[in-house]
Parts: sequence; C-alpha cells; structure tokens
Amino acid sequence: MSELIDALPGIELPVSDVTQQLATMWDTGPQSGLTEARASQMNVVLHLGTRVQPAEALKRFEELIEFSHRYPCRIIVLCPKQNELDGSMQAKLFSQCYIGASLREMCCSEALLLSYEIDNSGFLSNQVSVWLESDLPTYHWFCGVRKERVESYCNNLLHGVRRVLFDSSEWGDAYADIAWPQSLKVKDLAAARLLPVRQALGQYLSAYTVAEICDQLRGVRLVYHPDYRGEASCLLQWIQACIQLCGADSAALNRQLDWQLLAAGSDDAIASLSLEFQYANDYHFTWVQQAAGNLGEIRAFLGKSDECIPTRVKPLSPAQALSEALLF
Repeated sequence: MSELIDALPGIELPVSDVTQQLATMWDTGPQSGLTEARASQMNVVLHLGTRVQPAEALKRFEELIEFSHRYPCRIIVLCPKQNELDGSMQAKLFSQCYIGASLREMCCSEALLLSYEIDNSGFLSNQVSVWLESDLPTYHWFCGVRKERVESYCNNLLHGVRRVLFDSSEWGDAYADIAWPQSLKVKDLAAARLLPVRQALGQYLSAYTVAEICDQLRGVRLVYHPDYRGEASCLLQWIQACIQLCGADSAALNRQLDWQLLAAGSDDAIASLSLEFQYANDYHFTWVQQAAGNLGEIRAFLGKSDECIPTRVKPLSPAQALSEALLF
C-alpha cells in the first residue's frame, strides 16, 4: 500500500468487497438505532495529492470525521500511490460511532479509502461513482493535488459535484487561474475561516455611511504573517467586493485605490493580519489581529470621534470552517 493510505485508520479490504462489507456493517437489528444514526446527508471526497505528508493526511481525515459528527456524510478518501505503480488499487474501510455529551446524540461515521495511481483518472472516476451514495449531493476537497491534475478531473471526477474546496493558505494561488466550468462552486477554506473577521469589521463599519468610509479613501494596505497569506488575499478581495457594491462610482474607486498586500517577516511579525485604510484627509482606520490569541484592536477616526476598540475574534475550528465552506 502507499504511504498515505497506510497512515490512515481502517481495515484493509479488496476494492470489490468494500460496498458489500459496508452494506452489512450497520445491520445489527431494528432495535439498535444504528440505521438512523448513520443517515448520511452528503458525500464528501477528500482528494489527497502527492505533496501531502502522512501526518497532514491524518489531520485532514480527522477534521472530516469531526465534521461528520454534525453533518453525517459518507467520506471517500483518495490517496495517490507513492511507490508501487503497477496499476492496482487498494482499499480500506473505516467506521466509528460518536456519542454526544447528552448520551442521546449518536452519529455513525463511515469512510472509504482508496489508493490509486495518479495517471489513471478515468478509472478513478468510475470507482468513486460506485462508492458514492448516488441520491445525495457530493462535495470534493482537493488537498495538495497539482493544478494540472485538477484540470484533468474537471470533465470526469468533478462532473456533477455541488462544491469544490481547496485551501490557499497551504497551497498558495495554484488554483487561482484554473478555468473552472462553474467557478461559483469553488470555495477557499481560507475565505471560510475569515467569517469571524468579516463579522467584526462589518459590525464596526456599519455604523458609518458609504460616503464617510469611501469619499476620501486613497489606499488599502494589508500586512500578513506568512502563515496567513490565503486569509490576507481573501480579505483584500472581500474589501474590494464590498466597495464594488457601494454605488455607481465604486468601480472607478476600486481602480484608483492603491492596493497593497505585503508579507511581514516571519521572525518579527506580532500580528497575523494588519489592515489599514489610507485617506487623503485626517481620517484613519486600522485593525490589527494579534498572532497569538483571539485579541485585536481597531483604531479609527471616520469623522465622528477618535476610537480605540478592542476586538475578540474567535477562530473557527477546522470542522466549522469546513461547514462554512461546504454548505454556506
């Protein structure tokens, strides 16, 4: 077996036996309650690439299992072969029952793991289709898959999926210029993790009119810790989109503004994100999120009074970020 599938839990089975074993695995009698506990709402495919290390593969798998406790789903994990390129496939089957704190909440998770050759994308699509619960929506999460591979999957493996997911903070802008058939279905986990930030900034700025925020605005400067490059890029795009919706002259304003996205040195960066609105007059607005902890600070004067307001942005857990990206 490949290194990645070896790092993940489950019992080894021939590929042809997985669906049969799955069909009988929960059949323990009508009084067990397991049938209701494993009532899946969706299929989620975790598609690992050759750049993913075993420890990271296990971490992503565990995040999906945690997600399945709240949103029951059939998980399919695709693990590329690292060494043996003989055309064969190997499989594992994983199952787990989770009981909540109340002892009345029970959820059964199931994961089907497949080790495959990366050049065999056509057969891979056929095998995944056999394992899917066909009457449920399917979501596809790429993790470390090269851009060229993703493009080759658009017309087979991704056909009919409801949403495609990736994380730009881990893999950069590799997927940014892919000609997705339906780009609105593609979501970035880095953008999903910004939900508490967008809420905090939006709550503060909603107290001011569009004119107060935009009339004398000349530039937007965003400095980020290297670990937050995806979040920084998504935050800047969100600000641009907000300005675009402000009024008739917003498109021209977007073009005129000086947009700066800068990386701080990893050794001396004390903030994860630092946002500044630069004005032609004496207005100012800055928001800083500390790299350690949940605390941040807004310092602003937008025509009313000088303000210094602490902010507390509680980051989303990995499972919460997944639900935001996949479902909302």
